[in-house]
Formats: sequence, C-alpha cells, structure tokens
Amino acid sequence: MLVASDSESDLPVFPLLNPAFRHDSHGFLENFFRMKLFLPDFKVRKLLLDSAHNAMPYYQYCRENSIQPFIDLNEKRGIKQKYKDDFTIGKDGVPICMAGRKMNHDGTEPSKARLKFRCPLASRKYGCSCETPCSGSKYGRTVHLAMKDNPRLINFPPRDSDEWKTEYNARTSAKRSNKREKVDFKLEGGRHRSTKMWYCRLYHILMLQHLDAWDLPNESALRKLILQTA
Repeated sequence: MLVASDSESDLPVFPLLNPAFRHDSHGFLENFFRMKLFLPDFKVRKLLLDSAHNAMPYYQYCRENSIQPFIDLNEKRGIKQKYKDDFTIGKDGVPICMAGRKMNHDGTEPSKARLKFRCPLASRKYGCSCETPCSGSKYGRTVHLAMKDNPRLINFPPRDSDEWKTEYNARTSAKRSNKREKVDFKLEGGRHRSTKMWYCRLYHILMLQHLDAWDLPNESALRKLILQTA
C-alpha cells in the first residue's frame, strides 16, 4: 500500500495485492510503477521506505528522477565498508576513524551533495588529543562524504540528523492506514476466494477512508466542538 505520509488522515494512494512469497522490495516496485501508469501526473518528491528497500538501484532511480530517498540502512547488506582507505562508514552513515571513534558533523554542502565530518578529539587551540593522531593539523582530520561515491550509505540529510529522523518518522502513517483498513473496516473479515472480490472489498474500504477525511472537521473546529460539549 502506498500512503500519502504528509496527509493529516494517513490517506491511501495506491494498493496492490501480492503473494506472501514476494519480497517487499519487489512488490513495492510493481506497485510504484503501476501507480505511475494510472496516475501519470502524480509527482513523488520523497520516498520513505524501510530497510528491505535499501538497495543501490533505488537510490540511482531517485537521483535520476529528482526524488529524495529516506531509506533505513540494511545491516545485512554490509555497512562498515572502507572509505578513502582508512575510514569506515558506521550504521548511521557517519564515518569512523582508524581509532574507532565516531566523527563529528562539521557542516554540509547541498550544492555538491556532500557532508563534512571532523575528528572528535581535535581542538583548534590544543590540537588533537588522540594517542595516534591521523593529522598534524590543530583543526584535525576532516572527511567529506559525497553522495556520488555511495548513495546507499551516504545520505543527504545525514541519517543521524534530526531532519532525517523527523521525515522518516512520518512512515508510521502507513502503519496507521493499514490498521484502519484491517481493524476498523474489517478488511480481513471477508471470506472471498477470488482476487477480484478482495480488490472490490479493498477499494470500497479505501473510498471510505477518503470519505471520512472529507467529512471530519479540521483540528480547530474539532477542538471547539469538544470544548462546547464539555
């Protein structure tokens, strides 16, 4: 189920029934491109997906189509990869130095789609307090992570930032939308044998979700109604 995560009512956009054996990432692709056929004018600007979709082709497609991906990292696909020979990328997308320390953010360059990180033990006044410093500069060793090097690991905004977490948390709208269909409107209460009948039941439920959203008062009106009743 594709859901509009920026809608106030967690509205469903496009459904597709899949067999249980199909991987989530494959089911999403079929659903997404079918939606584009049915809704050619519908513009997707951001994709919020879980770690099952953490594969390089997703990021390449997003980059080619001006879509900003917010995809959780899949540790099983490998995270701690070498970067510039002496650094590794941690599970949150932040570089780890040779001493095993997580580096600090030190700015972003949106025009170049890259992030800047700096040694966590470096002081401009006293230099680096590390026993084995990897740079003789008081400013400390800096690392620039460019999305073009590995867009799967290097995300903009960075995965450990508040901006990324705020955007990604909106993915819970899909859970709420599914709960509305399965529990409130009793989707699984049907005893249908054909896919056609399941689709009939599902689309009726989706229409009810949209009708509910049109009929519900906005937050200020609802608040006023509650206060008057109290």
